[in-house]
Amino acid sequence: MIHPNSPYKRIWDLFVFICITYFAIEVPIRLVFHYKLSAGVNYFERAIQIVFGIDVILNFNTAILKDRLLIHNRKIVTKNYLRSWFLIDFLSAFPFDLFGGFFFQYFGVTDSLKILRLLRSVRVFELFKSLRLLALGADSDDRFKLVEVINPMTFRLIFFVYWTSLFAHWVACGWIHLGPEFLADKDITTRYIRALYWSVTTLTTIGYGDITPVTNSQTIYTMGVMILGVGIYGYVIGNIATLLSNLDISRVTFQEKLNTIDSFIKYKKLPPNLANRIRSYYVNLWENKHGIDETEIWDQLPSGIKIDVSMFLHNHLISVVPFFKNAPEELKREVVLELKPSFYMKGDVIFREGDVPHNMYFLSKGHVEVIKENSGELLATLNSGSFFGEMSLIDDSLRTATIRAGSYCDVYTLGKDRFSEILKHHPDFAKHIQGIAEERKKNQASKSNPKETH
Repeated sequence: MIHPNSPYKRIWDLFVFICITYFAIEVPIRLVFHYKLSAGVNYFERAIQIVFGIDVILNFNTAILKDRLLIHNRKIVTKNYLRSWFLIDFLSAFPFDLFGGFFFQYFGVTDSLKILRLLRSVRVFELFKSLRLLALGADSDDRFKLVEVINPMTFRLIFFVYWTSLFAHWVACGWIHLGPEFLADKDITTRYIRALYWSVTTLTTIGYGDITPVTNSQTIYTMGVMILGVGIYGYVIGNIATLLSNLDISRVTFQEKLNTIDSFIKYKKLPPNLANRIRSYYVNLWENKHGIDETEIWDQLPSGIKIDVSMFLHNHLISVVPFFKNAPEELKREVVLELKPSFYMKGDVIFREGDVPHNMYFLSKGHVEVIKENSGELLATLNSGSFFGEMSLIDDSLRTATIRAGSYCDVYTLGKDRFSEILKHHPDFAKHIQGIAEERKKNQASKSNPKETH
């Protein structure tokens, strides 16, 4: 059985969608203008019908998804397909034109049955939803992973434009069908363009009145289109603004936050330099994080996923720390869960020489400067992937240098108290840490190493 979310199935669905769109546009035009197709176009349409026929066969052999369970049972799949899309798919794939004489003789109908191909347009709803997702592969027989390849709001906008355009095309063809005398002296292209012009102006409730109904049937048809046009107009007014504003929800949320911050600054009457620092912080946060609140997402994840994500994101940060290199894997998993994100602007002092230590720091993005407080001497510059303040985890001595952000810095901190709690569950590693602390106290020369600043 074919997996319904396999990439190959998605590509096939896209191809079928293009074929459906072709018939949805071409069949109404042919029915109202009664033109003959060239041999090449006839072969092309026959090939599309074969595609539809193959699609019917594939649908009988494609597993179905119910309650996130993948059902491979052929009997259940067949029964489900027969009850849903089979009749529409079969009528759109059946070559009525090859049996035109038979249908005319026994049923009194002609090749107008080709309009049944339009029934398959209904499946565009399902195909649109399918094409919005891209399969990444299956974890097991009953689980799968999907990713959105089109933003839901963008998808809704594309879907709306597609169906509105297609409906305007059908309405234009209906107008020509009801009035064969409409611009009868003009060529097909001119007649269609003018009919489409009438369709669009009527559906959008503009209606200049330069093209008006003459017969009763045209008048009734026009009234029906007007009523539909009012509905479409109301939908557009009520939703397009929302769709456009939600194309980038993160940016909208960020702008709202900036407005709130500006109100706070005015209310508290903060000085310009401090106000600019606050604004710069949030602008940098947007540019580097795109408005994502890591803590909020983190709190909502289940513990199992949280641990795996933490290991993927932060394992490389803690692995470069000497006393973590030989740490048991279980301890590392506990440590990465305790890492907390922090952000610093250029010029911010992360800690000063002589401060009481509380955290170790892992530099994920940006660079920091290690400075001697009294002389202002620049001892070193630490870049992304570096760490500092690690000795605060294993002894109680004060900070020996000042650390200042040299750019916007994305930092993760590990609290001393939380690390002490972790060590209680790993007594052997706690002894190892204690040995490092005692050795460091004996060897004061190691204090000059910038990477071991507090």
